[in-house]
Amino acid sequence: MRKLVITAVIVCFSSLVLSAQSIEEQIDQMQKNFDAFKQQQEERFQAFSEKQNEEFAAFVERQWQLFEDFRLQSLAFSTPKISQAPVAPNTQKPEVFVDFGETQQPVTHATATAGSYAVQTSLSQKGAVQKYVAPSSSKRGVVSGSSVVLDFYGNKATLPFSTKLALQSRGAKESDVAAYFKSIAKFPAETKTLWQAIKKQSQAFGLNEWGDFCLLRMVAEAALNNVNDRVLFCFYMLRNEGGYKVKLARGRDSGKLTLLLALDNKKEVYSYIYFTFKENNRSVKYYSVYGGGNAKESIYSYDFCEQESALRQMRLDFDRTLHIGNCNKYRTLKIKKLGSEIRVPYSTAHLSFLNDVPMTVFPIYFSSPLSIESQRALEAKFGTLKQKYSQTEIVAILLNFVQTAFAYKTDEDQFGYEKYFYPEEVLGYSYSDCEDRSALFSWLVKTYAGADVIGLQYEGHVATAVCLGDGVSLKGDIFPFAGKKYYVCDPTYINASIGMTMPQFKGKMPKVINLRKK
Repeated sequence: MRKLVITAVIVCFSSLVLSAQSIEEQIDQMQKNFDAFKQQQEERFQAFSEKQNEEFAAFVERQWQLFEDFRLQSLAFSTPKISQAPVAPNTQKPEVFVDFGETQQPVTHATATAGSYAVQTSLSQKGAVQKYVAPSSSKRGVVSGSSVVLDFYGNKATLPFSTKLALQSRGAKESDVAAYFKSIAKFPAETKTLWQAIKKQSQAFGLNEWGDFCLLRMVAEAALNNVNDRVLFCFYMLRNEGGYKVKLARGRDSGKLTLLLALDNKKEVYSYIYFTFKENNRSVKYYSVYGGGNAKESIYSYDFCEQESALRQMRLDFDRTLHIGNCNKYRTLKIKKLGSEIRVPYSTAHLSFLNDVPMTVFPIYFSSPLSIESQRALEAKFGTLKQKYSQTEIVAILLNFVQTAFAYKTDEDQFGYEKYFYPEEVLGYSYSDCEDRSALFSWLVKTYAGADVIGLQYEGHVATAVCLGDGVSLKGDIFPFAGKKYYVCDPTYINASIGMTMPQFKGKMPKVINLRKK
């Protein structure tokens, strides 16, 4: 009997061992099947990509058409802004106290735009006048082994870069472009690795999609000496790896290549010349963002290619908080209604990057946050106000703070051209004007008073209006919007209380800058 039991145990144990071996073999076989399937799918995708690349190369090799109708979007302001910030009746204009630190100086236009690539605009009564700024010829990074080390607005960024991608084009003709495209398409692993690294670095810096392009552009300038090669490299990367709508163009007079990029067509972009192309019976604006040609010259390019239907336009919105590096400067500001001061840090790297972002519609500026360090300083001062003051009182404190803590000067007087500020830029520049102060005030109110805000765009002026709820009844001007009442709050009208409109705009009907989430 004992032998029978031992025999049975041995049989069961053997069965278990065989069963375990069988499971392991099954798992191993499943993994092999999956690897084979994955390999098959990758080969299919690679074959599809190669076919697509061949078709596109053949498409761009055809003779390009002449496009002569270049345009520049008119600015939001059709009339000049007020030259000086007015003071509310029966109040005294405060002396603006500006302290940028013991050894610090306010950021000037020269330092803020160092290394800028942007096409600047100036505002006159006739509209926007473009000043073309050619791409930088200096290298803002170096190739070191299999990496490229960038100086990204004063902060280091290291990205993988294969020397296989340092290709030289034969020229700017259609056949030359097609040959380059075929050549760089032979290195899909290298381009994919680089783009993944760019997206990861962009996320770490808190950049928007335009920031992806800035990183890519700097890689091109670090690794390639010829402007045409840089344009071709950026074009391929943005199109094939980023999935963006981009086109190549050749200047009719200069003969040099230019990169055309479809920036968010749902919004206006005021900073760059654009050309209009027809795509599936729709007009799409492609902006001239990079290249060696002249800004105001006609171009040769190709019309709609069916492959472009799968590509997307580049967004300018900020979905993250900028953090290119730690704040390196600070500013001390007075809070008049609290009888105190606040020391707020800001980043010159942020200012330089923001100056390179194409100028666009107001909601983006009104909704973009300040740096993490700036938010911490402001939170320490304004974050506790709810413990002592009502929502209306907090709005009044913040309104007076923006009215009196910053010196007013129009962009035309400060820079010689129109420039919209993001909230952090208000901290870093010596002066700000109406839309800049409105953007900062809007962010402060939404963050520390928890109130809904809209912008009010008059002819030559921007203010705000704040919803204080149905239970609040104040004397003053009310602007009805979306079934709610909003009290006018003008961050430029010094010492004006909630509900006070500048006399010259009283009774005028402004456009609403809708900041509510849709």
